[in-house]
Amino acid sequence: MLILALEASTTSAKTMLFDTESGETSVRSRRFEVDGPDSAVRDGDAVYTQLMALGRQAASGRPVDLIVLSGTWHGLTLREADLSAVTPVMEWPYTGAQDLCARLRADADFTWWFHERTGCMVNAVYPSFKLRHLAETGVALAGRRMLDQPTLVFARLTGEVRMNASLASGTGLLNAHTVDWDPEVIDRLGLAGVELPPLCAPDESFPLTAEAAVLLGLRPGIPVLTPGPDGGLSQIGDLATEPGDMTFSMGTSGALRFSTRHPSLSPTLSTWSYRSPLGALSGAATSGCGNCVDWARERLFGASTDYAEIEPQLSPDREDLPVFLPFLFGERSPGWQDQRRGGLVELRPQHSRVDMYQGVLEGIVFSLYHCFKELTALNGAPRRIVLSGGVLSSPFWTRLTVDVFGVPMEVSPRQHSSITGAVRMGLRASGLPQTHPALDAAEPEILHPDPARRSQYDTGFARYLEQYTRSLPGAEGRA
Repeated sequence: MLILALEASTTSAKTMLFDTESGETSVRSRRFEVDGPDSAVRDGDAVYTQLMALGRQAASGRPVDLIVLSGTWHGLTLREADLSAVTPVMEWPYTGAQDLCARLRADADFTWWFHERTGCMVNAVYPSFKLRHLAETGVALAGRRMLDQPTLVFARLTGEVRMNASLASGTGLLNAHTVDWDPEVIDRLGLAGVELPPLCAPDESFPLTAEAAVLLGLRPGIPVLTPGPDGGLSQIGDLATEPGDMTFSMGTSGALRFSTRHPSLSPTLSTWSYRSPLGALSGAATSGCGNCVDWARERLFGASTDYAEIEPQLSPDREDLPVFLPFLFGERSPGWQDQRRGGLVELRPQHSRVDMYQGVLEGIVFSLYHCFKELTALNGAPRRIVLSGGVLSSPFWTRLTVDVFGVPMEVSPRQHSSITGAVRMGLRASGLPQTHPALDAAEPEILHPDPARRSQYDTGFARYLEQYTRSLPGAEGRA
């Protein structure tokens, strides 16, 4: 069986062609061309067209038997019944609803009520508040469809609008307990009349339309599996679906995802509770990770400077660095203050651009370690942690991460864990084992922390927490 996986990630189109018999695997990736300065707001149809072009190259007219899909959580596009665009796709970094959410967060009872029902937070990242923001700015919702990028891709491929509970769990509109759209949340946010996608099983499929088949150079009628979120699929790709398994992804954003038996709700309102296609997830995510590193490289060294040129200049013996608050794109976990701002503080005349760059790497790791402490306080220590993402391209940043966290970590042997997870879901839907020698041959490398660095990073984390507290919007100096 030949499986074609298509993924529209935050920044790139990705494909994987996987032959279940031979184990032959081919992966392609191409950065999206996005019009305008704000990459958080995209033309969803242009993204679809670019993904189809890459998919056609990947398939090369071969006899594909199944198409599987991966995409991002938290996006929103409002569509007419014929799928024509009312709005572009507002992806997770879009913060248009931040003032609205700040106003709603002032109501502690509402904030608790919303989290306990949905597992989500009152934050601009969620489609529920993007919809409310649209309504408050005069956009009519009644009779229009709420989609995101992966659901739009699926609809264009099959002519069907469907969403599974895993993707829906990141909207802020799904009840975490009944695993269905929550009419009380919809009513309280004033979203009555908007058309939500019918929910379906994560292994449900619909046939490829003739129009989409032409774009991909394939035959019509090929089953297309309902899309999953890249975060949830990463859990499956890295075989981390048993309770106590944690995946730790450091890419454009950062995320820690803990597989749990049941929804796990935070008494401190610091973590979220979503679903992978195979079960509950307790997690924490940050908006600032690799995107902040890109920002630092371009401003401190120039866009033409390669990361490999900077790497040899980094050293764990550099101490008393400036403190970086990685909130250039607002804050998700643990404080969920989308109005929080970031930057370098405690700068001194002797600090070089390398000091500032290394401070950025440290600040990102301290932010994620802050999330880790909240997550383990809620769920206990994980039995294993699988590290993946762009962090692995920097030996220094990888070592820094392991030493700050102070726990052993497995290095994911899979460069593309989310799209691998989509392939595994295709295997599962076809009645085949989710494991395959071609996907699972490599033994993971285990990295152990250096205990000699513990005191150094404890001091650094304490400095970070002090500046974090001072950066609370509207309440400087107060926690």
